[in-house]
Amino acid sequence: MKYLVCNLKNKMGLTDFLKYNTNLKDIEPLGTKLIIAPSSAYFLMMNPINYSLASQDITSLIDETVTGELTGRQLASYNIKYCIVGHSERRIFKKEINIDFINKITEAVNHGLSVIYCIGETLQEKNNNQTKEVLDRQISEVLNNVELKDIIIAYEPVWAIGSGKVPTNKEIEENINYIKKIIREKYDLNMPVLYGGSVNPDNITTLVDLKNADGFLVGGASLDVSSIKEILKVMNEARWD
Repeated sequence: MKYLVCNLKNKMGLTDFLKYNTNLKDIEPLGTKLIIAPSSAYFLMMNPINYSLASQDITSLIDETVTGELTGRQLASYNIKYCIVGHSERRIFKKEINIDFINKITEAVNHGLSVIYCIGETLQEKNNNQTKEVLDRQISEVLNNVELKDIIIAYEPVWAIGSGKVPTNKEIEENINYIKKIIREKYDLNMPVLYGGSVNPDNITTLVDLKNADGFLVGGASLDVSSIKEILKVMNEARWD
């Protein structure tokens, strides 16, 4: 199974979203598992017949009565199937740390949601040759403390997100291989690993040549339904190993 996860972030107002939502109705994922993560304000407006819904976040708090939080129970009641955890923007701007990710994954798993857990190195860490150390730490310090159930890893180099910069396929394959090696050796599991970071219709023809990626996490390009269709078309025509 190949995945295409579309993180819409908080880019669209209601008028734009309504147009976007209408255009989603004729999308055909075919052999790819399409997952859309809208702003939570729009959950109930969506009709996920030809795709699955994801939440961009989930509470890390045990108490379900905290103002503004989204609980696993609530998300499951909206027919949300997935949630994103550990995105670099949450790490950087909301100062989220490992205990937050542990609690979020636990909350998701306890309510039957699959998790898309994001990991990746900063430019400084890359330049200091710390990529593998960072990936190992982000995996081990979190996954050692959660139930290992229905977890997808998204490898997103922080320096590539929204920058237009994309690592070479060789770099991506090396890091995904390392991630899969850690997971096999430490947990005796094979988890899907996606690549994310400035994925768009212009570079997808190169990225589908990746031998070990199980799909892609797309940000800005997913705000245009025609771009999603083009990415899906290339993915479905590719000869995946």
